[in-house]
Amino acid sequence: MIIEQNVPIPVRTWAYCQVKIHRNEFLIRLLKKGDPIDFSSYASIKAMGRARYVEECCKPKLASLKRSCAQYRSLAERIRQKAVNPPENWLLSKHEALNLIGSTLHYKVRGKDVYDTLLRCSEDGEQIFSSKFNGTEGKFLNIEAEWLDSLTLLSLGFGKNQQ
Repeated sequence: MIIEQNVPIPVRTWAYCQVKIHRNEFLIRLLKKGDPIDFSSYASIKAMGRARYVEECCKPKLASLKRSCAQYRSLAERIRQKAVNPPENWLLSKHEALNLIGSTLHYKVRGKDVYDTLLRCSEDGEQIFSSKFNGTEGKFLNIEAEWLDSLTLLSLGFGKNQQ
Protein backbone atom coordinates (compact mmCIF):
# COMPACT_ATOMS: atom_id res chain seq x y z
CA MET A 1 0.00 0.00 0.00
CA ILE A 2 1.35 3.44 -0.91
CA ILE A 3 1.07 6.05 1.82
CA GLU A 4 1.08 9.76 0.96
CA GLN A 5 2.35 12.60 3.13
CA ASN A 6 -0.20 13.92 5.62
CA VAL A 7 1.77 16.52 7.58
CA PRO A 8 1.84 20.28 6.86
CA ILE A 9 5.09 21.80 5.66
CA PRO A 10 5.89 23.77 8.87
CA VAL A 11 5.65 20.58 10.95
CA ARG A 12 7.90 18.75 8.49
CA THR A 13 10.39 21.60 8.68
CA TRP A 14 10.32 21.51 12.50
CA ALA A 15 10.97 17.75 12.45
CA TYR A 16 13.77 18.14 9.89
CA CYS A 17 15.39 20.72 12.18
CA GLN A 18 15.19 18.29 15.10
CA VAL A 19 16.75 15.49 13.05
CA LYS A 20 19.60 17.78 11.92
CA ILE A 21 20.19 18.99 15.49
CA HIS A 22 20.44 15.39 16.78
CA ARG A 23 22.79 14.39 13.95
CA ASN A 24 25.01 17.46 14.40
CA GLU A 25 25.21 16.92 18.16
CA PHE A 26 26.29 13.32 17.52
CA LEU A 27 29.03 14.54 15.14
CA ILE A 28 30.11 17.17 17.68
CA ARG A 29 30.58 14.45 20.32
CA LEU A 30 32.72 12.42 17.90
CA LEU A 31 34.83 15.40 16.88
CA LYS A 32 35.43 16.43 20.50
CA LYS A 33 36.94 12.99 21.09
CA GLY A 34 39.00 13.30 17.88
CA ASP A 35 37.21 10.37 16.23
CA PRO A 36 36.59 10.22 12.46
CA ILE A 37 33.14 11.12 11.20
CA ASP A 38 33.49 9.80 7.66
CA PHE A 39 36.00 8.03 5.47
CA SER A 40 37.82 11.23 4.46
CA SER A 41 38.40 12.15 8.10
CA TYR A 42 39.63 8.61 8.76
CA ALA A 43 42.11 9.03 5.90
CA SER A 44 43.13 12.44 7.28
CA ILE A 45 43.96 10.90 10.65
CA LYS A 46 46.12 8.29 8.94
CA ALA A 47 47.89 10.90 6.80
CA MET A 48 48.31 13.77 9.30
CA GLY A 49 48.23 12.06 12.67
CA ARG A 50 45.55 12.51 15.30
CA ALA A 51 46.99 15.66 16.94
CA ARG A 52 47.24 17.58 13.67
CA TYR A 53 43.82 16.24 12.57
CA VAL A 54 42.22 17.59 15.76
CA GLU A 55 43.87 20.98 15.34
CA GLU A 56 43.34 21.49 11.61
CA CYS A 57 40.12 19.58 10.88
CA CYS A 58 38.12 19.09 14.07
CA LYS A 59 38.17 22.62 15.46
CA PRO A 60 36.83 24.35 12.32
CA LYS A 61 34.26 21.59 11.78
CA LEU A 62 33.16 21.85 15.44
CA ALA A 63 32.58 25.57 15.11
CA SER A 64 30.61 25.05 11.91
CA LEU A 65 28.43 22.33 13.45
CA LYS A 66 27.72 24.46 16.54
CA ARG A 67 26.61 27.37 14.34
CA SER A 68 24.42 25.02 12.33
CA CYS A 69 22.81 23.65 15.51
CA ALA A 70 22.08 27.18 16.70
CA GLN A 71 20.43 28.08 13.39
CA TYR A 72 18.30 24.92 13.36
CA ARG A 73 17.26 25.48 17.00
CA SER A 74 16.26 29.05 16.21
CA LEU A 75 14.19 27.98 13.21
CA ALA A 76 12.53 25.14 15.15
CA GLU A 77 11.63 27.51 18.00
CA ARG A 78 10.11 30.06 15.58
CA ILE A 79 8.00 27.32 14.00
CA ARG A 80 6.89 26.09 17.43
CA GLN A 81 5.84 29.60 18.49
CA LYS A 82 3.77 30.13 15.34
CA ALA A 83 2.10 26.70 15.44
CA VAL A 84 -1.45 26.41 16.74
CA ASN A 85 -0.95 22.72 17.50
CA PRO A 86 2.49 21.71 18.91
CA PRO A 87 4.54 19.80 16.31
CA GLU A 88 5.17 16.94 18.78
CA ASN A 89 1.48 16.04 18.57
CA TRP A 90 2.07 14.84 14.99
CA LEU A 91 4.65 12.20 16.03
CA LEU A 92 3.58 8.61 15.48
CA SER A 93 3.51 6.30 18.47
CA LYS A 94 5.77 3.25 18.38
CA HIS A 95 2.78 1.01 17.59
CA GLU A 96 1.59 3.28 14.75
CA ALA A 97 5.08 3.43 13.23
CA LEU A 98 5.45 -0.36 13.37
CA ASN A 99 2.08 -0.76 11.64
CA LEU A 100 3.57 1.03 8.62
CA ILE A 101 6.06 -1.81 7.98
CA GLY A 102 5.35 -3.34 4.60
CA SER A 103 3.95 -0.06 3.25
CA THR A 104 5.57 2.14 0.64
CA LEU A 105 6.04 5.81 1.50
CA HIS A 106 5.65 8.33 -1.30
CA TYR A 107 7.28 11.73 -0.81
CA LYS A 108 9.24 14.32 -2.77
CA VAL A 109 12.84 15.35 -2.32
CA ARG A 110 13.83 18.49 -4.20
CA GLY A 111 10.89 18.01 -6.55
CA LYS A 112 11.63 14.37 -7.38
CA ASP A 113 9.29 11.56 -6.40
CA VAL A 114 10.72 9.03 -3.94
CA TYR A 115 9.17 5.68 -3.12
CA ASP A 116 10.61 4.00 -0.04
CA THR A 117 9.35 0.66 1.27
CA LEU A 118 9.52 0.00 5.01
CA LEU A 119 11.09 -3.46 5.30
CA ARG A 120 11.67 -4.37 8.95
CA CYS A 121 12.33 -3.04 12.43
CA SER A 122 15.00 -3.56 15.05
CA GLU A 123 14.51 -6.08 17.83
CA ASP A 124 13.42 -3.37 20.28
CA GLY A 125 11.07 -1.84 17.70
CA GLU A 126 12.64 1.63 17.98
CA GLN A 127 14.29 1.68 14.56
CA ILE A 128 12.64 1.01 11.22
CA PHE A 129 14.75 0.01 8.24
CA SER A 130 13.65 0.66 4.69
CA SER A 131 14.97 0.29 1.17
CA LYS A 132 16.71 3.67 1.48
CA PHE A 133 17.53 3.70 5.20
CA ASN A 134 18.72 0.14 5.66
CA GLY A 135 21.15 0.45 8.55
CA THR A 136 24.34 -0.21 6.59
CA GLU A 137 25.70 3.34 6.41
CA GLY A 138 28.54 4.12 8.78
CA LYS A 139 29.35 0.50 9.61
CA PHE A 140 33.01 0.95 8.60
CA LEU A 141 33.60 3.65 11.20
CA ASN A 142 31.06 2.47 13.79
CA ILE A 143 29.10 5.67 13.27
CA GLU A 144 25.40 5.67 14.08
CA ALA A 145 23.62 3.88 11.22
CA GLU A 146 20.81 5.42 9.23
CA TRP A 147 17.31 4.32 10.13
CA LEU A 148 13.85 5.74 10.46
CA ASP A 149 12.08 6.58 13.70
CA SER A 150 8.99 8.65 14.46
CA LEU A 151 10.89 11.94 14.19
CA THR A 152 12.51 11.01 10.87
CA LEU A 153 9.17 9.81 9.51
CA LEU A 154 7.65 13.14 10.56
CA SER A 155 10.43 15.05 8.77
CA LEU A 156 9.53 13.10 5.62
CA GLY A 157 5.88 14.07 6.06
CA PHE A 158 4.30 11.05 7.77
CA GLY A 159 2.60 11.56 11.11
CA LYS A 160 -0.69 11.21 12.96
CA ASN A 161 -3.82 12.44 11.28
CA GLN A 162 -4.99 15.61 13.09
CA GLN A 163 -8.67 15.69 12.18
